Amino acid sequence: MKPRLFVRALFLATLSLALGRAAHAEAWSFAVSGDSRDCGDLIMPKIAQAVAAEEAPGIDFYWHLGDFRRMYDVDCDILKRDHPEADCKTFGLNGLGPLEMSDYLDLAWKDAIDRQLRPFGKTPVLVGIGNHELMGRSRDDFRRAFQPYLVQQGLHAQRLKDARHDIYTFEGDTSYHLVRKGVALIYLDNADEAAFTPAQITWLRKVLDEDAKDDRIKTIVVGMHATLPYSVSRNHGMDASCQGLCSGQQAYDLLYRAQNLAGPSGKQRKVYVVSSHSHRYAANVYETPEHRGQVLPGWIVGTAGAQQYKENGAIIYGYVRFDVAEDGTVTPRFREVTRSSPPDAADLGSASLSEFCFSLNSGDVWDDAYKGDCTCGSVVK
Repeated sequence: MKPRLFVRALFLATLSLALGRAAHAEAWSFAVSGDSRDCGDLIMPKIAQAVAAEEAPGIDFYWHLGDFRRMYDVDCDILKRDHPEADCKTFGLNGLGPLEMSDYLDLAWKDAIDRQLRPFGKTPVLVGIGNHELMGRSRDDFRRAFQPYLVQQGLHAQRLKDARHDIYTFEGDTSYHLVRKGVALIYLDNADEAAFTPAQITWLRKVLDEDAKDDRIKTIVVGMHATLPYSVSRNHGMDASCQGLCSGQQAYDLLYRAQNLAGPSGKQRKVYVVSSHSHRYAANVYETPEHRGQVLPGWIVGTAGAQQYKENGAIIYGYVRFDVAEDGTVTPRFREVTRSSPPDAADLGSASLSEFCFSLNSGDVWDDAYKGDCTCGSVVK
C-alpha cells in the first residue's frame, strides 16, 4: 500500500474507533426508586449492591425520590434493633422502653444516611425530599441533614451556570436542575401538601425554556415525590388538594409543551417523569382519559422499603434502571430485590425484620384525592 493511502486508511480507522467510543460513551444508565421508610435499612443495601453489580455500561448515579423515614412513628427496621419481638404492624411505641419519639427523630436521618445511602459507595446519589420529611421536622432541617447530597459539585456548578441566565435557586435547595450527558435532570419539590408554589412553576418554565436553546440536551427527566395529577395513582398523588391539582397540571402542561419546543437545529426533546409516594411500581401512569391523548411517559417507583399496597398482590421491592440511548430515548427496566438478594442484615432482630418486610409489610391503598370543587383558571398553553 502506498504511504499516502496507508496514512489515509490509518486515519479513517482511528476516526472510526474514536466515533465508536464516543457513541458508546453517550449510552448510559441511571437508577431510581423512592420511599425507603419502614424497611429501608434492609432493602436499600440490597438495591445498592444490585446497582453496583449492574451490567455494562453500569449505573452513573442512583436517584432517591424521598420518604427516607416514617418520622411520625418509629420505622420497623429501627424498632426491631432494640425490640426484636415488637409487632411492626402496630408501629406504636407502646411503652416498649428507652426509644422515645424525640430520640427517634434525632437519629432517623443519620440512620438513613449511614444505612441506606452510604452502602452505594462510589456510586453518586441524588436525593429528593418527600412528604414524610416534613413530619416532625422542617425543610431546613432536611437541607442541613442531607447537605452533602444537595450541594455536591454537579448541582453547585449547574446553579452557577443557571444563574448566568437569570435562573436562581439557593445552595442546597430541594428543587434542582442538573445537565448530565445530554440529559436535563430536574427535581421538583412537592413534599408540602403535594403541591408546587407559583415560584416553582416560574422556575420550571425558565429552566425548560433555557434547556430548549441547547441542542446538546436531547432528553428531560423530571423527578418528584408525589405523582402529577390525573395519573393511575390519583388517589395518592398531587390530586389531594385543589392547589395540588392546579399547580400539578401547570407543571404537566409545561413539561408536555417542552416536548414540542424545538432547539436551534429544529430537533425536539423527549420528556419523562418519575415519582414515588404511591408504594408500588407502575408504568405508563399518565395514560388516562383526563390527559386527552397528551400523554407524558411516566413511572411510579415507590419500592425502596415502604409498606407496599395490597392491590399489587405481592410485596415487591427494587428500583428502575433507565437506559439512555444515543438519541436520548430512555428505556426502563424494573429490577427486583428479594429476601435472598445480598446482603443479609446482621443486626439484632434482623431475622424477624426480614420476615416482616417480605411477608407482612403491606397495607391498604391510601385515598386522599380531593373531593371538592376545584377551578384552576388558566393553564400553560
